[in-house]
Amino acid sequence: MTLIAVIDYDMGNLHSACKGLETVGAVPKITDSPLDLEKADAIVLPGVGSFDPAVRQIRSRHLEKPIKAAIANGKPFLGICLGLQILFDSSEEGQEAGLGIIPGTVRRFRSEPGITIPHMGWNQLDFTQPDDALWQGLPPPSSRLFCPFLLC
Repeated sequence: MTLIAVIDYDMGNLHSACKGLETVGAVPKITDSPLDLEKADAIVLPGVGSFDPAVRQIRSRHLEKPIKAAIANGKPFLGICLGLQILFDSSEEGQEAGLGIIPGTVRRFRSEPGITIPHMGWNQLDFTQPDDALWQGLPPPSSRLFCPFLLC
């Protein structure tokens, strides 16, 4: 069985992430231990909250170094929502420096006439690169729920 560390930094939809992982046969472990991150087969960084407090929590729990090491070593890693955003250099949503794993700044989508922000709903995906590993296991055509208001 695949052991997946779900990082607990007091800002996340931990149990929703765990339920999804259990549904596909993984064994999730909610943790804030750097050692658990090293031992895990994969890592999930969920997130609901604000950029600055999230980054501060990651750093105060000494999780920045093991997160960076896991990603640098090719360990499967999934950042969900805020968990993805804090991997960037910075965010318009805060003053703290992000973890700097992904270059760039997370920005808000700008309002434009005729475009609803956030766009919420089910959309059909058009696979422009259908052989990419990202799409393996998804039956084309496939719909997914979207609720974006930030641009990464």
